[in-house]
Amino acid sequence: MAEVSSMKQAVEVLREKGLSNRDILSNVDNSHFPFDDEEVVMTFIDLQIECSSDQEFDKLVAYLYDFDLN
Repeated sequence: MAEVSSMKQAVEVLREKGLSNRDILSNVDNSHFPFDDEEVVMTFIDLQIECSSDQEFDKLVAYLYDFDLN
């Protein structure tokens, strides 16, 4: 299992595991992740670190839905 080093990598891992944008957004700020897959749980933990501010969370939403932040 590879540690993710960016928000984009984390999203790619989660999408490859079959999670939707809604799944990602609704679980990124949980303290308990309802998944049996250790890679998914660890990726969410990494993604929480990446999204530790409102600005970074906004970047996640923009990345998931192809919004332009400019």
